[in-house]
Amino acid sequence: MSALVPRGGGDNLPSVKDLEHEVHKEKEKRLKMEGGDATAMMAYFDRMQEDNQNFYRAHRLDEEGRLKDVMWVDARSRVSYEEFGDVVCFDATYLTNEYELPFANFVGVNHHGQSILLGGALVSHEDSDTFSWVFRQWMSCMGNKEPGAILTDQAAAMRKPLEQVMPNARHRWCIWHILKKFPDKLGKCEGYDSIMFYFDHFKYYDMNSPLKTLIYESFTVGEFERRWSELMSEYNLHDTEWLFDLYDERHMWVPAFMKEHFWARMKTTQRVESINSFFDGFVNRKTKLYEFPDKYKKAMERRVKAEKDADARCRKYLRRLFSVFYIVKFFQEIYTYTKFQEIQTECTRLMHCSGRDERVLDGNLIQYLLEDKVWIIPEGISEEEITDRWRFDCIIFKTVTKDVSCDCRKFETFDVIRVYDQNLVFNIPSKYVIQRWRKDVARKHTRVKVAYHDPTDNSTYQSYNKLMEEFDPIC
Repeated sequence: MSALVPRGGGDNLPSVKDLEHEVHKEKEKRLKMEGGDATAMMAYFDRMQEDNQNFYRAHRLDEEGRLKDVMWVDARSRVSYEEFGDVVCFDATYLTNEYELPFANFVGVNHHGQSILLGGALVSHEDSDTFSWVFRQWMSCMGNKEPGAILTDQAAAMRKPLEQVMPNARHRWCIWHILKKFPDKLGKCEGYDSIMFYFDHFKYYDMNSPLKTLIYESFTVGEFERRWSELMSEYNLHDTEWLFDLYDERHMWVPAFMKEHFWARMKTTQRVESINSFFDGFVNRKTKLYEFPDKYKKAMERRVKAEKDADARCRKYLRRLFSVFYIVKFFQEIYTYTKFQEIQTECTRLMHCSGRDERVLDGNLIQYLLEDKVWIIPEGISEEEITDRWRFDCIIFKTVTKDVSCDCRKFETFDVIRVYDQNLVFNIPSKYVIQRWRKDVARKHTRVKVAYHDPTDNSTYQSYNKLMEEFDPIC
């Protein structure tokens, strides 16, 4: 069957009302300034700048001279971006809930896979003008170095500003936010009286929607488009405008379109929502703006502690090796505790891989056809609900350069380990070792002094300083 023909180009802004952010369905959120709120915020920024002059802040006023939007990035976050700015989430979850604080934030992932804050903003509106201002200020703070990829929700107000301010960043929509809308949108499809009637026609033991099945189980673009077209025809959904528009923008959210890009294992803005949960320990729905700075500082102190604890664990312990692949020991010694465990998990799954064909294409190229058991892990489900299916991967191995390319593009790819093991290759080429996951690299951001963290306030630094005082006369 032929695939649906997209309407319009990828550069067009979405026209469906659904792409308007949910905040517009409620009352308009505004940055509520009362009493000494503005003074408290400015005083907090002054204190932050006293500790480190690299603290960045920006604000703008409305026509009546009142504080309208505020954006800031502390010195530690700016240095963190140098190492972990390849993939960034921007989230405005606090704008769409009942909080008094319209808080938006930029979030990355550190070497332990933990969320790290790369900037925050308190904004007055959720429109293109406001997002454009926030993005431009943030880029200016980061030396106009664009992230490699950015993940956001489906808000139309963000799309054009991102295209203008970060034209080279790969923009992806949060798939979790999109799939969450399926029951409501499809329950209103013409010809169906209720959502239960609709779901009764689709049997899938993990979820109640075959759409989710084809989305997660389509490993290539061609497979996704073929299965989508078949589903639309089978259930006569070609005239469903919401689905048509969603298909039009499939390159923005379907996993099969994303595998060519590095995402640091981030698929949804739930990564950012974990940051919001982190702030929820200090900020509640009644928190006033003048209270926010101190609570923000305490929240960041706890975030720094979590990273320091993870660093200490990596130095003290070596995660036990379970894999039968000899080459995995290499990653055991250089990757952080969390990231090595992910490799071990993938290698355990590689035990289900079996070779179906091997042929020499020329003297330097060997082609492998592997039958691979693939685990399908949709967002937000328990481990018991994970399903699997078999697929074939075509792998090309260059015997001279030791380069490996694979259809699935994973790891570059975890199948590399299988091929290397089979060919007795024990030295991993540097391009397959991801610097951001290493534990043996000194991280500059950990040595930055900020208001919520003083790296010299520990016994190691104090001993070092004392020794330097003793050695100074000798030198």
